[in-house]
Amino acid sequence: MTNTIQVEISKKVFNKAFLPYIDNEKRYLVFYGGAGSGKSFFIVERYVTKCLKNSKFNLLVVRATGKSNRDSTFALFKQVIYKWNLQQYFKINESDLRIVCLLNGNEIIFSGLDDVEKLKSVTFSRGELTDIWIEEASEILEADFNQLDVRLRGKGTKKQIVISFNPIDVNHWLKKRFFDRKDDNIEIFHSTYKDNEFLDEDYKKLLESYKDTDEYYYNVYCLGMWRSIRKDSIWRKKDKWKITDNTQTN
Repeated sequence: MTNTIQVEISKKVFNKAFLPYIDNEKRYLVFYGGAGSGKSFFIVERYVTKCLKNSKFNLLVVRATGKSNRDSTFALFKQVIYKWNLQQYFKINESDLRIVCLLNGNEIIFSGLDDVEKLKSVTFSRGELTDIWIEEASEILEADFNQLDVRLRGKGTKKQIVISFNPIDVNHWLKKRFFDRKDDNIEIFHSTYKDNEFLDEDYKKLLESYKDTDEYYYNVYCLGMWRSIRKDSIWRKKDKWKITDNTQTN
């Protein structure tokens, strides 16, 4: 006789604003907005739930660099698993950044786009790749996204890419690809710190203070609004500092 373990997760643990997106099956699910909105935390909660309840589920979590995953996405998954007291149902491998659900064999693998060959060799012990989460998608190139997109294929299960980021530059390829054209395969949700019912009041006050001290910062990083990069924005690329000179806003 096979023992069946039933795990119940109350909807009360999720931010109410995000609840409509728990079971969304669109090919592209886009979460964007300001800091402190809780979008990344919700995405992890959603994936932990899917990993437990779906018989066929394998997730690849990517960021621009592999190292950035350990202290961000990987840490968030561990946080949710322990917060929900589910550690007995998961094997967490710290060395190769892999999480395995012991109830069904579903896997979550974390990788970076800085090593394309390594990414191509990512395989799952059981089943095929079904889901991809691109965290801080504004940091990657469109060519990298295309490579991930074409890899997510196969019959039998719904395939989905979740994209999360804080918008900065109105000219970014993400806006042109997902916002400036109509595509029934795309679902978009914008959120800010005002949508996060679990956010502490001190942090809310900190974000609100930027209304008076730095309006641009408040609009872009707190409200998650698209803007052209302002004059004093500084970007580091390939170990060289570059100062932009675009003061236009939209």
